[in-house]
Amino acid sequence: MNVNHTRSKTLGWLGALAAASLLASGQAQAGAYGLAVNELNNFRITTSAGALSLAGANRNASDSAFFEGGVAVNPRAVNTGPAANADVPQVCSGGGCGGLPQNHYAPSPSSTLEFARGDAHAFGNMLNGGATVRAVAEAQRNTIGAATATAGDTLTGSVNLTLSSAGFITFSFMGRRDLRTSVTTMGDKSSVSIMDIFNISCNSASPAGCLSHANADGVIFQFAPDGDANNGSDINGNHTVGSLDPFSLNMTSGTNDPATGRTFTNDFAMFSLTSNFALPAGSYTLNFSKSTRTDIVVIDPPLAVPEPGTLFLLGMGLAALAFTRRRQST
Repeated sequence: MNVNHTRSKTLGWLGALAAASLLASGQAQAGAYGLAVNELNNFRITTSAGALSLAGANRNASDSAFFEGGVAVNPRAVNTGPAANADVPQVCSGGGCGGLPQNHYAPSPSSTLEFARGDAHAFGNMLNGGATVRAVAEAQRNTIGAATATAGDTLTGSVNLTLSSAGFITFSFMGRRDLRTSVTTMGDKSSVSIMDIFNISCNSASPAGCLSHANADGVIFQFAPDGDANNGSDINGNHTVGSLDPFSLNMTSGTNDPATGRTFTNDFAMFSLTSNFALPAGSYTLNFSKSTRTDIVVIDPPLAVPEPGTLFLLGMGLAALAFTRRRQST
């Protein structure tokens, strides 16, 4: 038997195997995960004098989820009065929904489940006894496509907050937030956000002189959880002594790089902020909104860059195949 011919065939087979291995390893595992949790316990609005009442308001809790390539779940909403509970059934879209129990959040990212889900609820009365408000948006997929989830709680309508006598206003709650973004392949995208807005503004029934304390939008006092206790202030920037603000409830995070996953978490911590001037008795507008959103996109993973040894073996194999064919033709 011709040794050179045998060697050429062996190199040819090795080259073919190297090529097959290169193609097989070229498609990396794709995937993206995102989680946004925004939760408040004992949310209360109080005054230093008299009493507070809330009229003309509806509490609206809503969530939605969309999973590309699966069944889209239309937004669901519960609209009730300000003192009533608003619990929206969790929505979920995608093949992994069966494994997600109701009212369970922040599971560890799974290698098999693909889903997008939203979960929002609000219990209790923020003027009497305190309220619990939670919004969770979560999504994960391991195949090409997109997924989106949202959840939120908002006071809607003509929301009139009335003070029976002049007094300072305090917003307080125990709050936590959990944001996580990660991808497994360069170029996949994961972004999450949480947003809270609560402020007091003038309306047509407000006491005379209300607008003199307000900004161009009519806002008298803006409660802004931003992680800076010295930044709690009215809209004019006057600091409030003794404010508690341990973390930010308005955040956006994202990544498209497997090496730069993002995580921002905290245990329940106290937030408290009091207006630095007494509001005259009368009617004002209360604005309250909290929301979470998660968006992920998985794209075609790029071909892996072959190692130098694989390239050398592939080149030798292709040369050997060419040499063998040339000998056979002669």
